[in-house]
Amino acid sequence: LIGRNTPVRIDLITPEELPAQPELVRTIGAAPPAGASAIRIIHIDGIDRQPCGGTHVRATGEIGRVIVTKIEKKSRQNRRVAVAFA
Repeated sequence: LIGRNTPVRIDLITPEELPAQPELVRTIGAAPPAGASAIRIIHIDGIDRQPCGGTHVRATGEIGRVIVTKIEKKSRQNRRVAVAFA
C-alpha cells in the first residue's frame, strides 16, 4: 500500500454532514471534537477515508519502508500495530 504512492487528499465536511456518513468514524471514542465548524476528512483512494486532525504525508510513498514489529489485539475488532522504519 505504501509503495503505490497513492495521493492523500484532504476534504472538509460540516458536523451536520457527519451523521449521514457513519462509516467514517470506525473507532469508538475517536469521533471529531464537538463544536468544530468543519471536520477534516483524510481520503486515501482505495485505502482509507476518515476524520483526522493529525499531520499527514502528501502521498503514501513519502512514508518509506516500514517493518511491522508487533500486532496487539486491543478488542474484538481493534488491533494496535507497531512499526519500525527501515
